[in-house]
Amino acid sequence: MVASQWTGNGAGRLQYIRMDRSARDALRLLRSPGVDALVVIDGDRATDGAIIGIVTERDIFRAMAARGLEALDNLVWMLAKEDFTSVDVGMSQANRLKQFCAYKTDHIAVTDGFVLTSVQSIWNCLDEVSGAGGPAQA
Repeated sequence: MVASQWTGNGAGRLQYIRMDRSARDALRLLRSPGVDALVVIDGDRATDGAIIGIVTERDIFRAMAARGLEALDNLVWMLAKEDFTSVDVGMSQANRLKQFCAYKTDHIAVTDGFVLTSVQSIWNCLDEVSGAGGPAQA
């Protein structure tokens, strides 16, 4: 159902879910500590699967608000964001924060070339920018 992969450099772990799983399965995984988003893949393993999109608790809650509890029985790929925002791994946290605001999103994909290295939430980015000592500036 799910696979995970360490991304190195303390970036955390990417969490994957196959596209044929339900939104209910995704919600169970998203409730796990340290899991902010799931990478939805078409394939059995993270290394072989094509990325379909990213799904978050927010995406599932929006679907439930619009369609009721039946949304939990939908396949997870139906709720995944296919047009997610991505940034280069070398982009500063302050510039990433600007991207969150510019695209009005709560999660961005961090890539190194064409390789997905992590999915970062706006809250983690804000913590890192604020923790640098002072207001968030670029």
